[in-house]
Amino acid sequence: MGIFFLKIYGISIKVSSSSDFAFDNLKKDFQLYLGEKIENQLPGVININIFKEKPPYQKIPSLEASLYSLGSICYKGIDTHYIDYSGKGLMVYDFAKENADIYSECENLLYEKARLAILSRIGELLDERHIHRVHALGLAKDGKATLCLLPMEAGKTTLALSVLKKSKQIRLISDDVCFLDSKNYAYPFMLRIGVRDKNHVNEIPEQYITRICRYIYGEKYLIDVSCFKDYIAAKSKVCNIVIGKRVFQDNTEIRKIPKIKCYLPFIQCGIFGLGLPQIAELFLRSGLSDILNKINIVFSRTIIFLKIISRTNTYEMRIGRDLEENADKLVNFINVHTR
Repeated sequence: MGIFFLKIYGISIKVSSSSDFAFDNLKKDFQLYLGEKIENQLPGVININIFKEKPPYQKIPSLEASLYSLGSICYKGIDTHYIDYSGKGLMVYDFAKENADIYSECENLLYEKARLAILSRIGELLDERHIHRVHALGLAKDGKATLCLLPMEAGKTTLALSVLKKSKQIRLISDDVCFLDSKNYAYPFMLRIGVRDKNHVNEIPEQYITRICRYIYGEKYLIDVSCFKDYIAAKSKVCNIVIGKRVFQDNTEIRKIPKIKCYLPFIQCGIFGLGLPQIAELFLRSGLSDILNKINIVFSRTIIFLKIISRTNTYEMRIGRDLEENADKLVNFINVHTR
């Protein structure tokens, strides 16, 4: 059983795995956050235990299904959720002990669900500390951050790779998830960068590329974060918000817009968390205390995001079909607006 430890913005995680595939890929994903040994008995430590074996469905008590999602059914106990992945895997998450046991004979499923369990729990625990996630591309120059809230499938990762290739001064906060606090700071959160099109990794040395086949969403190429170690930003002050919109045209435009036009994208990408990597079955629980906790989280997200919008310059990026021009326009914008 392989074991490693993570420390992510004050949250401690212990990962144990009998699957070499899941162990190696999770360690590569979170390599920037590898920490020293911690005792799992300590309060607040998240324990992720991965078992490459047939799911022990006898562990699920006689409960009614409470939540259905693509490829899974969740059965909720008092402090424990039992998530059945179509008979191919099982996750048992005990919230009182912050302990997840994940079982499957499919190593891709084990890796994917363990990764999402880690991201789901650290997201909620950081929410409680008023550090909130938003689904966005974050870029920084000279300690000043530009957040790009793009629609799903709009090419955040492709745009990020192109920008880094074109500029030696611009740094990457995240290609997918940015953490924001009430003081307008964006925290870097870099895992391996994933792309579906192999053409996007043609210029990346082969030793940095891992091909995986995801449980539901198919093939993906993961670029090792060490390939970008010199391009990762420090904590940066958010100065610009760019709302991306796909437009069927050749050219790309970035123009100033009223702050009110940023509210809906932040509601979608931050408050409701559309596009964030998480397991809804772990976030949505039941009981009065959890309902009150969720209300507090939504309230905190709303207040912090409204503050950030009010303190920053707001723009709209009308994204055309020319990928090179998209990156050129964004690079030029950051160079001009972060002086």
